[in-house]
Amino acid sequence: MNVERPKEKYDQLIADGYCVIEDVLKAEILTRLRTVTDELLDAQTEDERAAHRSSGSMISVYMDPLFAELVAYRRALQALEALGFLRPKWSSGYVISKPAQSPPLFWHQDWWGWDDPCSYTALPQQLFLMYYLVDTTPYNGCLRVIGGSHLNRHPLHDILPSAHGDALQRVEDPNHPAYQQIHGEVDIPVKAGDLVIGDSRLLHASHGNQSDERRTVITLWYHPFFALLPVSMQAHIGRLRQSFAWSDAEWARIAELAPVCDGDVEPLKWNRNPGPDLK
Repeated sequence: MNVERPKEKYDQLIADGYCVIEDVLKAEILTRLRTVTDELLDAQTEDERAAHRSSGSMISVYMDPLFAELVAYRRALQALEALGFLRPKWSSGYVISKPAQSPPLFWHQDWWGWDDPCSYTALPQQLFLMYYLVDTTPYNGCLRVIGGSHLNRHPLHDILPSAHGDALQRVEDPNHPAYQQIHGEVDIPVKAGDLVIGDSRLLHASHGNQSDERRTVITLWYHPFFALLPVSMQAHIGRLRQSFAWSDAEWARIAELAPVCDGDVEPLKWNRNPGPDLK
């Protein structure tokens, strides 16, 4: 995988909180991922769809063995390596698919380690890797972000309710600021198979899907500097959730990416709310 202008991409990721690597997924695996995700999404119940009306779905990647192949996908790991992330570890992932004619995804950030001082430094503790399986635009629900919000406090930080809470997911109040367009937001339209890499602390959302087709993204979580993180943070990340949908062969495929934490260490407390050190 030849990443063009890797230093420029890295600098953008550190300063703005995101970058895009074009044409990462090959056509063959893109086709397979579309088939598997469509099957998982078609199997959802009406209650499951209603519970995740804003995001569309939150289906764990442990639900199918193909996602183990994606976790260890060589072209993506080469892209991370080109950015200077030589020994990343992986922790989880989801299929997030907005149905046709669905509302916006709420503004949120996904980091949970705000009780540790390292969360207020420039280096990312956790990255999201987003693979969109269709071309995206504002019309069908492309990603939107607030650049720099991973390092700088934004008014949204002080008014957003708990991320991924039931009220937000069900869109109980569509007029809430969490769903609205925000001054300075940036749209990130991509082609199917492109890879969006972002800092988990970044405030992000998506437009509503006004099209007649579903818009699916697979989000995987990696820790680019796992070995440098505080041990208590490693202990939390190291609790990989097992699933019988993955065989020993799938676990062997991702063995080098497993976030192993040795020793009896108290895991860092889960805290999704940035403290006053986020200026």
